[in-house]
Amino acid sequence: MTAPYFSLSQGHLQLLSICPPQFQRRYWEQLGSLLEPQRQAKTEWGQNFHQLVQQWTLGLPLETLATPNLDPQEVNLLGSLKNLIATVPALHLPPSQRQAEHQRTLARDDVLLTVVYDLLVLTPEQGQIFDWKTYPQPAKPEKLHHHWQTKLYLYVLAATSAYPPEQLSMTYWFVQSPDKIQHYTIAYNEAQHRATERELTDLLQQFRQGLAAWHRHRSPLPHRHNCNRCPYHEQFFPPD
Repeated sequence: MTAPYFSLSQGHLQLLSICPPQFQRRYWEQLGSLLEPQRQAKTEWGQNFHQLVQQWTLGLPLETLATPNLDPQEVNLLGSLKNLIATVPALHLPPSQRQAEHQRTLARDDVLLTVVYDLLVLTPEQGQIFDWKTYPQPAKPEKLHHHWQTKLYLYVLAATSAYPPEQLSMTYWFVQSPDKIQHYTIAYNEAQHRATERELTDLLQQFRQGLAAWHRHRSPLPHRHNCNRCPYHEQFFPPD
């Protein structure tokens, strides 16, 4: 088997499935744009929150995670962490059954698929993936079913463990929901696993063909047939 030379995450697959030219722009041409200050602040908040959860799961008590003079952001972070700890029973399982920020990889010929689970719980009966979302629950949570994070995370766990797909699930926890922490669980099954396998095979074939053409002739990746619905449409087709 050819040694993997390109690592793809769910973020890569999601962008490639939505807008191949934007994927090319961001990852091959390294033309990523700067985040707006407000969006940058939200990104940093999310990163800090994930770090706090990981530190707590490693055994650090809450009082050691706080600095003596908390600023408003730290107060908000710790409050959200306390709510999560009080709401999610899986966080209180024995350390032997749970792993925070757990990374797994799956080689598909020349591509290495990489996932990082915020929390992975493995018991004799089931495998559960937990993901902390630092934005309010979407109005249509069923969209999560079609996102490549859901599809890839469950697919890789099924492919790298002895669990049948029916014993796997993924739960999104929305830690900044307005009233109380909300969650949405997606159960897995063999039909979903086969469907993801087909989608993944097609998408990786497009990726390999596009990468080869890019290396040979700098040929750009083509737009999807429904590119007018793409969120990046105006970057490539500005209005008249």
